[in-house]
Amino acid sequence: MPTSKRRFPRYPANLRLRLHLPTGELETTTEEVSLEGFSAPCAPPPDVGTRFGFALHLPDERVVSGEVIVAWSTADGVAGFETEFSPTHQPEWAAFVEQEAASGGLWRMIGRYAVNQGQEKEAARSVLEKGPLGILFKRLGASPAEAEGAPVVTRLHMVGENGEAWRIAFEKHPGIPVDGCELFKSPPEFLELARAAVLRVLPQDVYLKRSPQAKIAPARVVELKKGGFAVVALHPTAAPSLVGLHGAELVAIEIDGQSVFPTFDAADLDRIALDNFRRDPAPAAAAAEPQAASAPLQTERFASSYAHRELATGELAKSTHQDLRDAMASARRVQTRSYGSRTIRLFPELWLEVLRPQAWAGPVRGFAMEDGLNLCAFVLVGQDAPRVVALEPTDVISIIRGDAQS
Repeated sequence: MPTSKRRFPRYPANLRLRLHLPTGELETTTEEVSLEGFSAPCAPPPDVGTRFGFALHLPDERVVSGEVIVAWSTADGVAGFETEFSPTHQPEWAAFVEQEAASGGLWRMIGRYAVNQGQEKEAARSVLEKGPLGILFKRLGASPAEAEGAPVVTRLHMVGENGEAWRIAFEKHPGIPVDGCELFKSPPEFLELARAAVLRVLPQDVYLKRSPQAKIAPARVVELKKGGFAVVALHPTAAPSLVGLHGAELVAIEIDGQSVFPTFDAADLDRIALDNFRRDPAPAAAAAEPQAASAPLQTERFASSYAHRELATGELAKSTHQDLRDAMASARRVQTRSYGSRTIRLFPELWLEVLRPQAWAGPVRGFAMEDGLNLCAFVLVGQDAPRVVALEPTDVISIIRGDAQS
């Protein structure tokens, strides 16, 4: 299946995967998932069209299984698979993908918190990486001798759940039309798709880290006519494609202390950090509309503009840790994921305000979260948001109810 004809949005997700290859068993991890399949490292990849079985571990450790068909592969050993789940497992997979669409970016940040033993600095909005990125050295003007074997210190920043970084990038750097970008010139069918789907293209590449396991790589960001943003993906064994961006990516903002395109300043970064994971609700009728089998592209819709979440502003009643546990026990919506021996539960309708005067200038607000026996808040509003905060006995906690749960 040519990648340019994908009909469903994809989301970065690292799930344990066992492939029953014709040559034997392979343990690997998915890179991206969609309603119709997933991609994963598989070297050497089997021939396109090969069919075999698989078993996949969902985040809560349930195992779903079925058969896959190899749809495409790349020179660096990544393959894309179309899936046929068993009848009992198809609804479980659909529910997982729906959850990724609704709050996957939030869970990917919680995952970074979980795998780093709950260190808050790893869940903060900006992270540093070190690695041999020679191409970045060249762009910054370093000599070959200076670049040889030297670690590059790259500062990464979240892009905002609603793509605020890309809105700012297009404000700072007016985009170019599809016909003015060399990436769309061939094959003709990809140019036709791009003309129909793409509003404009950033004039330069940005450097993206699309998942915790992925390498930082150059990518060209486009704004889509129907809302949202995507990158142009080039494949050696198939036509190019547009891959949707969903708010969980990290973008390089500095390399060895020097700002890189799209050159965000401090005010830009504050604006991105305040992007509060809120999407415009999709119209009810839109979900019921049938989609033609030949439709070339379906994109996730992002909010048309940024807006702070409206929460209760009156006097909030103080709550104890036991009050919070009781509220969690009666919560209507709970999402659960496991990271090794750790189990994390998220309560998307249960918002908290937390005061810790000795540490913060003011209150912070966010979702209630449970990390094993520990109570936490995933802070979305307030100092150093977004981040995970483990609640302390001396914290002043208020459970936000009413309209705040909408």
